[in-house]
Amino acid sequence: MQANENWHQQLKNQNRDELIEAGKQLFLKHGLLQVKIKDICAEANLSRVTFYKHFQSIDELLLTIQMQLVETMTDHVRLAAKQSGSGREQLATMLNAWVSFAKMNPDHIRFIQLFDINYEVVHFQQELKDTYERFIQNGKENHFLLEALVSGVADGSIRNATPPLKLAQFIFTVMMGMLQKMFTHRSHELHQLDDQMTKQLVDMLLHYVGNEDKG
Repeated sequence: MQANENWHQQLKNQNRDELIEAGKQLFLKHGLLQVKIKDICAEANLSRVTFYKHFQSIDELLLTIQMQLVETMTDHVRLAAKQSGSGREQLATMLNAWVSFAKMNPDHIRFIQLFDINYEVVHFQQELKDTYERFIQNGKENHFLLEALVSGVADGSIRNATPPLKLAQFIFTVMMGMLQKMFTHRSHELHQLDDQMTKQLVDMLLHYVGNEDKG
């Protein structure tokens, strides 16, 4: 009986993952407003009944994809810092891991940008909008870069006068701006010049956090 329940749960999880992947690919290909539930079901080779077992609407699926991709990216970067070293060294590892993640998962970056650009156009129901706003607010307050920055301030390797939380939000904005620009209209293969640019960006941010005259 237990084995049968586990099999059904695995199938349910697999169906949900397939709907999310199908939605991600179709939204990237056709835009956020052009894709219908029937398109996603056809892409995933699943029925509408199965779709509604997991999502109440296409907007809920869209929001789920965005939050999942953001969490996957930020968790990857956060975990890169689980090592010894100064806060600045941890931050350096995280920023480089961020660049590597974007290179290996360009669709993550593209989708996050597409969602951000079109967020106000989609007209989410208030309940979904509230869910996403709470998600964003929680991400800002418990920023994935915050621990490394606080550690760096404590050990003296980060001397920027900006409060760590605001500094984390600034770094996020700068990093995503560059990565989105680089991965929006090109393949996942970075050219040599692009590699130089990402290295310069990381170096610039590390210099910025170590500069005590900046606030």
